[in-house]
Order: sequence, then structure tokens, then C-alpha cells
Amino acid sequence: MQHLERNKGTALIERHSRYWFHSFVACALILLCAVSASFASGAEPGKPGANEPEKKIKILLLVDTTKPLTVRYESRGRTIWSGLSALALAPLLIEEKVEKSERSKESQLLEQTVGPFNRKPVIEAGMTAVFKASTPYFEAVVPPDSSTYSAGTAIDFSKALADGYPYVLDVREQFAGMATMWAWSTLSAGSYVQFTLTDSATRKELAKGQTNAFGLKTYEFDPALKDRSTFIADYAAAVAQECVHIYGELYKQGQLHAMAEAHGLGKEVPDTAALIAKYEKLFSYSFTLPAGWHQAAQPSKYVTVLAPTNGDGSKVAVSFVVDLLVPELDQKVDNLDDYIRISFARMRDNGYAVDTAMPFDGLTLNPPYKAFLVDRPKGAGKEIVLFRRLDDPFVVQFHLLFLADYDDMVKKYGPDLQSLINQTKITTHP
Repeated sequence: MQHLERNKGTALIERHSRYWFHSFVACALILLCAVSASFASGAEPGKPGANEPEKKIKILLLVDTTKPLTVRYESRGRTIWSGLSALALAPLLIEEKVEKSERSKESQLLEQTVGPFNRKPVIEAGMTAVFKASTPYFEAVVPPDSSTYSAGTAIDFSKALADGYPYVLDVREQFAGMATMWAWSTLSAGSYVQFTLTDSATRKELAKGQTNAFGLKTYEFDPALKDRSTFIADYAAAVAQECVHIYGELYKQGQLHAMAEAHGLGKEVPDTAALIAKYEKLFSYSFTLPAGWHQAAQPSKYVTVLAPTNGDGSKVAVSFVVDLLVPELDQKVDNLDDYIRISFARMRDNGYAVDTAMPFDGLTLNPPYKAFLVDRPKGAGKEIVLFRRLDDPFVVQFHLLFLADYDDMVKKYGPDLQSLINQTKITTHP
């Protein structure tokens, strides 16, 4: 990583530090939303089998990918656009300059390199696969011709209802391409989508949100824009993460429960929104941050991310996760080892090399945690995962993430990490 020269002034240095911190926070959340906690990944206990209903609740899936491929490239020598960190944390800011980027020579070069590539089936396949793997009560359906249900942004809900679709999930990709995410003068493939879920009969908007994902691999400018395979593979992986997040949001916020209840299946699909809200009141925690560390504001009390504010924030961060040992999340287990097996299975599904995980004893922790060192997906560094069971039904995890320079970062930040973990105050309330 290259630092800004000091003579550029403290304002630019502070902006640079904030960029690295927020980028790493985004990276951690992208991964943890699908790995660390059931409520975040959308895990659902129902599995197809003996209890599978004769007729599933059908959701019409409409996908729009008409936006052209776009490149958002930043290097130390170029003007830093203020929305760079927002690409991960507040994607709406992408739209401020997206039109200019779409017309850039860089974007045109990416379009020429990738050539004919229909992104729509990638999102459709990802979304339908997530529903199929996660629930026996809903089915996301791709129509033979989606244009029969929509014209531009207008959706014909009457036709959807008449054709047997009580709900419509509309997914619109606002950005697809390559962007500078994890290091100056590099590009990573990714996507940003907005989605809405609507009741076809009442036209009521049941859910609305946005999500994005970017590959952890970084590429130099020329290889990124001149090698078609560089974009294709990482784009597909990013879309898969987006689809997991969309389903997870619908599940954890209670929309799937409400929809199931409206069709006589309320007892089969847990009201996770109420569950999460109930237990959220029964625990609290606080951190004593080492000097030079920040804690990111999060939308959920269950996941918190911390990282150094200096340039090392692009290499090391900590995620603290609270999880629930409850049957509604398919993880009502009696001991910590069984929970670790569940957690490792989810990590394996997301590309972590858990089969080669090693016990880790490099930190002196009090109270004690069960600790493991795991290789991150696709060679993107290492991760130390710590587990500790609290009073029922709570279990906590620390994820110590190292995207680069593992040996140096562990040596440099070991005292900070040990202090941070040991001084964390966690309280459960009866």
C-alpha cells in the first residue's frame, strides 16, 4: 500500500485513513453476512422433505441488468472521489457519477473485453438457488419472458397475481464492473443491486433494500480490463453473495414469516424479526479500544467491526459476533463443540479452508476462548476465529481478519488484539 505524502495536508491523510477503515469494514461485513451468524446469512431450519408443502408460495422474480459495465478506478495520482468508501457502505452514492463513469474509456474497454455476456441469468440463477437451498415453503420463479410483467420500471402486478404469483421480487442492478476497493491502483469485480418485494394483490411494498459484493482478489489495471476471465469468475461469486444477503434480509426482518402466515404456514417459518428483537434486549457489550482503533456503527447489535484507523486498516480488522443457540435458527445445541461444527460447516460453504484449521494459542485470553487459525477463501489471507459460550442461548465469536502480511500483522497487533478481547465486557440479562 502506498501512503499519501505528508505535505498533502492532514485533511487528505485523515480521508485516506477513513477510506481504508471503511473499506475493510465493508469487506468484513460482506463475508460475515454469509458466514458468522444464522440471522445474517438467512439460514432457515426448514428443509425439503417429509414436511414439504404440496404447493409452494411462488414469488415472481424480475431482474434488470441493463446498466452497462462500468469501471471506477482510483490511483494515488488521480482525484479521490468522495464516494469511494461509500461504494461499499452507502451504494446510493455510486449514482452521483455513474453516468460519467459509464461513458469513460475505461468502461468502454471493459465492455469490449467482456463482449457478449448476459448478466441477467447469473442473478436469476443465484436467487432461485438460494431459495431452493434455504426453504421448502417458497419458490422464486423466473418467467419465460419477464417483459410480459414489466415495462421499464412499471410492473403489472395484476397479471402477476392472475398467473399465480402473490408476491413479486424485483432486483435491479445499478452497478456491475470493476472498482477500486481494497488497494489504490487496483480493481476488483463486483456488483451493486437494489431490490423490492411487493404484495401483488395490495401493491404494498413489503421490503426494500440494497446490497453489494466485490471479489477479494485485486488486479492491476491492464490485466483487469484486458482479461475477460478476470471479470466473469469474480462477478459470479459476488452475485452469489448478494443473493444470500437478499434472502437473509427477507428472512431475518420477518417478511418471509409474514408471507407464510398469510398462506397458513406461519408456524413453519419462524418470526425471526421478533426473535432477534427479543434477544437483542437480553445482552450488552462494550469495548476498550486500543489507541488508534475505530468501532464502526452497525445496523445490527449482533455484529460489530473494529479496525486500526491507519493504513494497516486495509490488512487487519476484528469482527465481534453474538449468535443464538435456538431451534428457530437450526442451532439448538448442548455444547460449544457442536456449535463450532455448525459454524465451520457454514464457513466451508463460503470457501474457507476449515479442513486444515489449526488450534491457535498465540494470545493469552481471560476468560478463555476456543481459537482456530483458518485460511481465508481463495488465498485472501488468514483468519483467527475465537468461540466462547455464555449463558443460554448466547455464544460469541471474535474473527481476527488478516488480508495480508499475516506474520507481521500478528506480531505488530498481537498486544492490541489481546487487550481488546480481554477487556471486552459482555453481559447477559435474564
